[in-house]
Amino acid sequence: MKIICWNTQGAKKPQILQEVNFLIRTHKPDLIFLLETLVNETNIFRILPKMGFESYDFVSAVNHSGG
Repeated sequence: MKIICWNTQGAKKPQILQEVNFLIRTHKPDLIFLLETLVNETNIFRILPKMGFESYDFVSAVNHSGG
């Protein structure tokens, strides 16, 4: 099982989908953890379905401390 954990900054940027797709193509992971504390739920629901995985989940941020 391959797992990628990425503490990313700027997950709202359009390039994030290109970068994640590159990681998927080159490494073929089973799981990807993207750590980003400053993305609100509206953007999460916009970004996650486009990642190309069958299932996904998230933990909402609590203030500026993360989820």
